[in-house]
Amino acid sequence: MLITAVAIDDEVPALGVIQKFLEKVPFVHLEETFTDPVLGVKYIFEKQPDLILLDINMPGMKGTEMAKIIQPLGKSFIFTTAHSQYAIQGYELQALDYLLKPFSFERFLTALNRAFQEIVRKKGGETSVFIKDSYDWVRVNLNEIKFIKSEGNLLFIFTKNKTLSTRMTMAEILSILPKDTMMRIHKSYVVNLLEVEKLEKHQVTIGGQTIPLANSFKESVEKRLLRKS
Repeated sequence: MLITAVAIDDEVPALGVIQKFLEKVPFVHLEETFTDPVLGVKYIFEKQPDLILLDINMPGMKGTEMAKIIQPLGKSFIFTTAHSQYAIQGYELQALDYLLKPFSFERFLTALNRAFQEIVRKKGGETSVFIKDSYDWVRVNLNEIKFIKSEGNLLFIFTKNKTLSTRMTMAEILSILPKDTMMRIHKSYVVNLLEVEKLEKHQVTIGGQTIPLANSFKESVEKRLLRKS
């Protein structure tokens, strides 16, 4: 599935960065860019793109004002701004993310993966993320992930059919995983709770493999798995 996007920013160089980053992302098609927020609003209502990448401090109309106008459409949007003071307001407006300029491609990709999940979920599809495995982009269905292991500067993602390695941090992967099924149980491990076959004092078993359970996570894991109040 390909999601459609528009980017709105009064600074042309900022739009150039977004365009350059999106050229690397296989699951988003950038339809248009706008330096005029009024024209951007008109386009959004006419063409109904899935995702809006939106600057905040723009002449004529602030991004926060624009977000309120397009909210009735139920569109997903991400703020891209150099101004940190609007962060709380951004989340109150239910922005998917708040990217503070200058942001890295890795941080940008994390936000887009989150957007992809939400948009697919709204359309009734199966949620997934795109992971960069070596030089390739690989779609991973979230319900097929068994567990994730952190080792050095790599993450190893074990699914039902394959194992992928990617240069992401544990914090980045946790930010895009569904919190109802995926849970950190050790500084180096995240597991799919639906895949846990056995819970022991200091470990869990998934697919015949034992995974360490840290004392600091033990109580919360037991509550989730055993439905303790």
